[in-house]
Amino acid sequence: MGSLQAYGQTRVSGRVTSGNTSEGLAGVTVLEKGNPTNGVATDADGRYTISVTGTNAVLVFSFIGYQTREVPVGNQQTINVGLSEDTRSLDEVVVTAFGVEQERRSLSYAVQEVDSRLIQETNQPNALNALRGRVAGVSIQSAGGAPGAGATIVIRGINSLNPNANNQPLFVVDGIPISNQTDLTGGRGGDTFSNTNRFADINPDDIASISVLKGPAASALYGLRASNGAVIITTKSGQAGKTTFNFRTSASIDDVYRTPPMQERYGRGFNGIYNPTDYRSDGPPIPAGEPTYNQWDQVFNTGHQFQNNFSVSGGTEQATFYGSLGRLDQTGVVPNSEFDRTTIKLTGSLKATERLRIDGSANFINSNGINPRSGVGGSGVISYASRYAPDVDMTNYLNPDGTQLRYATQLDNPFFFAENAYQEEDLNRVIGNMGLNYKFTDWLSLDYRAGVDYYNNQRRIITRPSVLIAATSRGSISEQAITYQEINSNLLLTGERQLSENFGLTVSLGNQITTINTTDVTGSGTNFILPDFNSVNNLGQYTVRSFPTERNIIGAFGDAKLNYKETVFLNVTGRNDWSSTLPEQNRSFFYPSVSLAYIFSETLGLSQNRFFNYGKIRASYAEVGKDAAPYLLGNYYSTLAPFLGVAGIRRSETIGSENLRPERTKGIEFGLELAFLGNRLKVDANYAIQNSVDQIVPIPTSRATGFSTYVANAGEIQNRVFELVVDAEVLKASNFRWNSIFNFTRLRGEVLSMPEGVDVITFQPETPWVKQRIQTGGRPGDWYGWALSRVNDPGSPAHGRLVILNGYPDVNNNWRGTPLAQDTHIGNAFPDFEGGWNNSFSFKNFNLSFLINFRKGGEAFDINRRMRYGSAGGEAPTGAETDLRNRLVIFDGVVNRGTVEAPVWEENTTPVVVDVPNFYSQAFRYRLAKEFNGFQDASVLRLQNVSLSYSLPKTLLAKTPFTNVTASVTGNNLWMMSPFIGFDPEQSAYGPGSNVFGYVGTNIPATRSIYFGLNVIL
Repeated sequence: MGSLQAYGQTRVSGRVTSGNTSEGLAGVTVLEKGNPTNGVATDADGRYTISVTGTNAVLVFSFIGYQTREVPVGNQQTINVGLSEDTRSLDEVVVTAFGVEQERRSLSYAVQEVDSRLIQETNQPNALNALRGRVAGVSIQSAGGAPGAGATIVIRGINSLNPNANNQPLFVVDGIPISNQTDLTGGRGGDTFSNTNRFADINPDDIASISVLKGPAASALYGLRASNGAVIITTKSGQAGKTTFNFRTSASIDDVYRTPPMQERYGRGFNGIYNPTDYRSDGPPIPAGEPTYNQWDQVFNTGHQFQNNFSVSGGTEQATFYGSLGRLDQTGVVPNSEFDRTTIKLTGSLKATERLRIDGSANFINSNGINPRSGVGGSGVISYASRYAPDVDMTNYLNPDGTQLRYATQLDNPFFFAENAYQEEDLNRVIGNMGLNYKFTDWLSLDYRAGVDYYNNQRRIITRPSVLIAATSRGSISEQAITYQEINSNLLLTGERQLSENFGLTVSLGNQITTINTTDVTGSGTNFILPDFNSVNNLGQYTVRSFPTERNIIGAFGDAKLNYKETVFLNVTGRNDWSSTLPEQNRSFFYPSVSLAYIFSETLGLSQNRFFNYGKIRASYAEVGKDAAPYLLGNYYSTLAPFLGVAGIRRSETIGSENLRPERTKGIEFGLELAFLGNRLKVDANYAIQNSVDQIVPIPTSRATGFSTYVANAGEIQNRVFELVVDAEVLKASNFRWNSIFNFTRLRGEVLSMPEGVDVITFQPETPWVKQRIQTGGRPGDWYGWALSRVNDPGSPAHGRLVILNGYPDVNNNWRGTPLAQDTHIGNAFPDFEGGWNNSFSFKNFNLSFLINFRKGGEAFDINRRMRYGSAGGEAPTGAETDLRNRLVIFDGVVNRGTVEAPVWEENTTPVVVDVPNFYSQAFRYRLAKEFNGFQDASVLRLQNVSLSYSLPKTLLAKTPFTNVTASVTGNNLWMMSPFIGFDPEQSAYGPGSNVFGYVGTNIPATRSIYFGLNVIL
């Protein structure tokens, strides 16, 4: 039988090249037409060999991004094929709502896509960080350099007045929404931990592409959960042809590349007197020859990441499969910090009949981590290290019996603290979906997909009695079990017909059902019985609390697309949602969108023009709703822990309006797309205005009502954004290519109205003199604080100069008789503009790319800077800012020799001493003034990523089983220029679970990472 089958076969070989460059194309699928089980893939040089049945056979050559070719075999034994690039299939097709692929030319709203190559070449364990600087209109902020630290993404600005609101977009993987929330530990203030965002659970090696739907028109079909935009992730799947095995590995060296300058002149003591038991560095100058220690050199070590990923894919025209196994192991740059993640993914598709296709995927994630407290409230590794005197060796921190060697009673050693105050975390997560597509006719099809996202996160916070923060409680343990379950059902019926020669119509009707259940069970206790036994059974007191939530959303929607001559595209959508978190009379709400695109270059006949060959204008209007968080309607009660055996019930101090309406975001957007020089230069510009109305906000109320907060609809925020993307193929030759992509964003938010009776909403005040406020006419992120007194008289020659009192500048501002420490506007936490510039070069077997990020303007408040010269526990002037001491200076300013009503300004000539007691420790002279206490310009120019790779030549692989072997070196955060003095100003102190931006300096700082990688394909 075998010999009879072999008889009459023809063996064909050849090479597949790019028609534009004549370079060999690896991975091209070569199939015998009509025989889907007979297929091969080209090797690294584009070569293939296949046996076909008879001379009547036809070979089909297909590759993503290139036009498919069919070649009759005839009597040929050698067939060389050149494939032409298909820009419409590669560059012009993007994934939009519900996983629907659309040609970019037909879109009438802003969408930007990032492919897997740009994601993987960064080697970022959290794929969200790989998007930094690559997408216009999108701001991504990391929580720092701790292992497993999360990141925050905001699209087109903050659109909620509520400090606790969620301003992050919806995340959708393979058509099914998943959770990207960050479950905070430690609340929104005090001592926090480096919790991660849940999208970080996804293995970056499994991602094929990411599309960002920016405005309401782009995300309207996803309903209220996409009111902040949507991030659409498409994961890898199997391809018909030869089974391919891929192994990718990398190892990194991580170090903290930017630290605050510290003074090294003054040692332990106070007011110039040496005291070996005092951590405050206000003693006498350190004698020559005595050792000094840089606090950051001591506390930071070298971290490492090890990433390994194995995948296999293949199949036939009837069935394909993809599977992967990924592993990440990371050790941090501070003691007792580590993280690991294991991912398993299986994906398959089956063409059951000519009309029915079934597919599904399952993803399992397990991650474990340990991290010490971050210490926003002052008790953390970074906070403690910043306050140690430079003559203290912090690495010498243990007595012979294992107890802490204390240099002062007010301060824990950062090494000892890291080992005795930390969080352990274990997560198990399952993400799965199953879908089918059935074609009733050539023009009518049905898509149905159901998916589940479930995770269980076990956390344990240990605070042993030997650390200071546990002194009064004699140690504590908190155990937290967080469960999240989301089930989604999507039904989509689509009809597509060519109505006439000029008109085409596509109509989709759909239904989406979402159920989200969460549970947070927290057990906490105090009083260790044995000092080093970490078990709740070792506690003298213990209480358990449970916080369950349930949320149900039902949506029905329609989408109609009409095109005229593939030149004019009209898109109309409408969706109605029903939400269980709103009152019955308001839980149903409808929102529409309409958008129009016109490719005017077609009308003008410019498609073949050598200089200007493509032009499109577009406009859209859309509305998106947002419901309330669970349990905000009316008033709720909770049980109290028993006291002396007697339990109780307490009424919440928050009451919600029983007539709550959904928030609404109304957006109008205009866009312009241009292409020049045969699509080698592309420009995409957008201008959008988004108004968020009927804000659901907590309104402070008089306690005489019995409540402290009333939740109601009120207030409006407007965001105006300009986005620009320029994509240029700068140089294209046979062996060399240079591609450059530049993006720019300018965003301005404004508070148009506030709730009646509320003048100000304060966001997370770090101190009474540092806060963010929202008020009518202001912007989200506005900083307020206490400024040094200055002459405010435009008619005076002294206008703007410092007012000197008793020889020192002062924040009292009392020469005008104004109240003590009056709040003044300082600036804004968000930048004036930001963007990125990515360049990719290829020369023969070498590939080089680099990404530069930039951010201009915006003020950050460095909490650590304040700690470097003072704290609630006493003064600790360790920062280089305090190096000037024990000297007479004359401050540049003026003194008032007249009266408050008739001031007479004269030059200050009074010399005063600059030292700790008279200046650095004085609240109104130094610590509280915005000029000194931590506010700084957060502008940044950063070399975000550099990647260099080399693929082995075809001659070395010809006689091996490998089709590709690539070695790479990648660097992240290699260089940064900024006027900011301190750690990285773009690392959020409160982490991704917070709606507060601009506070920095107490979390584990950002790291510079260098990766060495190897990628092998069989």
